[in-house]
Amino acid sequence: MRKHSWLRLLALALVLALTAVACAGESADTTEAPAATEAPAATEAPATTAAPETTTTTEAPAETEPPAEALSLLVWADANRAPVFEAIAPAFEEATGVNIEVQIVDFGDIREQVQVAGPAGEGPDVFVGAHDWTGELAANGVVRPITLGPNEGDFFQVGIDGFSYEGNLYAVPMATEAIAMYVNLDLVPEPPASIEEIAELCPTLEGIENCIGVPGGGDGGDLYHNIWLITAQGGYIFGYDAASGYDTTDVGLDSEGAIAGAEVIAQLTADGIMASTNYDTAKNLFLEGKQPFWVTGPWERGTLNDSDLNWTVVKLPTINGSTPAPFVGVQGVFLSAFAPNAVVAQSFLADYVATTDVQRALYDADPRNPATQSVLDQLADDVVVATFTLSGADGIPMPNVPEMGSVWGAGGDNLLALRNGDVDATTAMTTAADQVRELLGN
Repeated sequence: MRKHSWLRLLALALVLALTAVACAGESADTTEAPAATEAPAATEAPATTAAPETTTTTEAPAETEPPAEALSLLVWADANRAPVFEAIAPAFEEATGVNIEVQIVDFGDIREQVQVAGPAGEGPDVFVGAHDWTGELAANGVVRPITLGPNEGDFFQVGIDGFSYEGNLYAVPMATEAIAMYVNLDLVPEPPASIEEIAELCPTLEGIENCIGVPGGGDGGDLYHNIWLITAQGGYIFGYDAASGYDTTDVGLDSEGAIAGAEVIAQLTADGIMASTNYDTAKNLFLEGKQPFWVTGPWERGTLNDSDLNWTVVKLPTINGSTPAPFVGVQGVFLSAFAPNAVVAQSFLADYVATTDVQRALYDADPRNPATQSVLDQLADDVVVATFTLSGADGIPMPNVPEMGSVWGAGGDNLLALRNGDVDATTAMTTAADQVRELLGN
């Protein structure tokens, strides 16, 4: 850890110690401490800590009070990441005197539970979560802004953008993920770089049932896995400006670029290049060696490592010379708005979670794309990590505004209808845009 980080922690420990002394005084003019350093009610020792009546010890002066209960931070983390927070707890406790308690909560349950437990005073001080929760949690007053401290420059901008909402950053990024294209090298020894090359190659391949597997057809709509085909032609979900964020009154699903992207989808489907398959079908065809290309994310790396396939992963193919922009998901660690010791929690995030060692440990615990350049440098020889990171660098964060909840169903359902041949490209995208506008009251 850098020297000034330890100095900050030492200063923090001194502030906490002085706060405890101030709160222990009996003078009326010392009972009100500044809000940032006010000692929590839990620092009063419970009555049960008094010595039992049967004790024979009499040396202690009558005016001696029991020691105040130590400050603590509660961390909510999924089962994969919890051991990392448990491992760094002793160093933080030694440096600050603040205890760390880690509770395992299923990742999928954290978003809902924190909005109930936090206001009730039973929630965590810090918790792991996904960037697309940010708008909802911030708007509901569940999280508070943070700073990344001296390591800010190490983080990829896509992660910072993902957790930023209305000009504030709300979490320390710890992982990023974006889709790319897996390739069966026994079927295609030299992966093509463009969708046009794929379309020419596919009819020449024997023994395949589908060429490029993109989930989002059959019986399962999936905007996430199809958005790159839309963005490559200039389509978008909401208007975006780096300074002000998303403009949800500007719905771009029926923009000229979005319709052009939908026409690419319709053509690939009609030509038999990209069959209308759901996630499981696309996955199984690839694993069975009946499909040379499969578009999905790094979470399937373990599945492929356990298979007998000769595979690699490449960036998404260009379309009409344009580079697709997939959705990028970011995971990180939020600071609860209800944390009674926010200054301590902020130090834990900036001086521990944001460091290279902890970021690497988080990667090792759940190997998604790293959120920092320093960890990516350590993984320079890993082609899979490098490829997914490059794909993410081309991408855009999934919109983290609450209004995005109105987009998934409308976008996915209408693209499903398009891929199943039930509607044309213009109808699919204008219907999707109209449904989103209606849901948002635009």
